[in-house]
Amino acid sequence: MAQRKLDFVIAGAQKGGTCTLDAIFRKHPQIQMARRKETHFFDDESHRWEAPDYDQLDAYFAGPDDRLRGEATPITLYWRPAIRRLHQYNPDIKLILLLRNPVERAFSHWRKVYSSGRDAMPFSDAIRKGRERVQAEAEVEGLHRYFSYVERGLYGQQLGYLLNYFPRQQIHCEVSEEFFGGQSATLQRLATFFAIDPFPALAPVHKNSGRTFAAASTLSGDDLRYLSALFREDVAAVEAFLGRSIPAWGSAAAQARLESPTAKEKSPFSVSGVQRALARRWHGLSVK
Repeated sequence: MAQRKLDFVIAGAQKGGTCTLDAIFRKHPQIQMARRKETHFFDDESHRWEAPDYDQLDAYFAGPDDRLRGEATPITLYWRPAIRRLHQYNPDIKLILLLRNPVERAFSHWRKVYSSGRDAMPFSDAIRKGRERVQAEAEVEGLHRYFSYVERGLYGQQLGYLLNYFPRQQIHCEVSEEFFGGQSATLQRLATFFAIDPFPALAPVHKNSGRTFAAASTLSGDDLRYLSALFREDVAAVEAFLGRSIPAWGSAAAQARLESPTAKEKSPFSVSGVQRALARRWHGLSVK
């Protein structure tokens, strides 16, 4: 008997609301989520990936039935090997992305890591000189699970990589701020994407919203301006992917425009090149 495969993965982004989305999905009668959020199966570098044991993944589910089967591991979008492994596992799998303003996402990520004791570096240092640790202490392919505060927010770059393996029609992207501003509209779009019945009427859900941290609770103006400029071109690439602007991220974009040319940090890739490549892929043309 053929093994029942996952139909979808909530692939990112960390600190973007994936806990909330996972909790809501568990309430839909046509969806079966893994027994726990974040199986970390496809980003586990200890597996024998030349001959993966998918029974370990299957063990997270109660048993085969007609429901859509999915799991939520938000590192997936960032962890390039996981993207390749997902494609090898099921090239028809659907990917759900919930993307938060990358400036706020970076700060939230740092607060979590700092409060857990994994990082003692102040945020201002961690997003500047501290980025050297990502490459120096990378687990694989320049990827770091804990210190990737800036890197995980380079969504445009990650979307470009994702499109090397999956067609646009298998990727559903939502903006976190819009999701939390109107969950019912987002869920209606997701039900259409999955071709399932509408989600049951629910009071607004917001998991992990009340957690407190020992670290600073607000961004400094200098850090906001620095990150806004750094992410400026990448945000433009995300908007190109969506085919629209992201008003909820407008404060970061507006802040970046106030920066003088000498103050802006060059993004690690050209937005114009990424936009051209993404546009070609969406229209079914080869990318060179």
